[in-house]
Amino acid sequence: MTYQIQPLEPEQWQGYEIIFRDYADSCYDVSIALEQHSFFVQISKKPLEQRRIIEYSNKLFEAWLTDTKAWGVIENEQLIAVIETSADQSNRLYVAKLWVDENYRRQGIAAALMDVAKQQAKDENRRTVYLETWSCNEHAIGFYISQGFSLIGFDSCPFSNDDIQKYNVPLKLGCFL
Repeated sequence: MTYQIQPLEPEQWQGYEIIFRDYADSCYDVSIALEQHSFFVQISKKPLEQRRIIEYSNKLFEAWLTDTKAWGVIENEQLIAVIETSADQSNRLYVAKLWVDENYRRQGIAAALMDVAKQQAKDENRRTVYLETWSCNEHAIGFYISQGFSLIGFDSCPFSNDDIQKYNVPLKLGCFL
């Protein structure tokens, strides 16, 4: 089935809440070592002893984003998928949100939305499309890798000093254009 992707207007969609839900049976384990004035970083996928449920909410067109654009798929008057982008000062395009309703996943919608963002970046002569996801969001990471993204950075302690042990590390992934 094909779905029509359409621009979402801020006036109509600002503040619209999206609930992200998924699960993880594996997480990406980040290890950092310092040996003889050299840092060694290894990020490897490891199985979890127990399935982790991932759930959090976000809102469209948040004020902290600049030059925000969004595209969505609407089915039966309901938003079933969205991608939201924002420009940054380094000539990159930030994917702030990519969400597909659980009932519509694995149908190519996320790939089609990512193509929209990549085309936007090319049209605006941007050098990179990038995003951030969590080290325990194994399905998203697998999808982004399939879309040509690779690791461009991470933050080992955004919330606490033991985020690495909690598999709560934001991974920055980028696709160079």
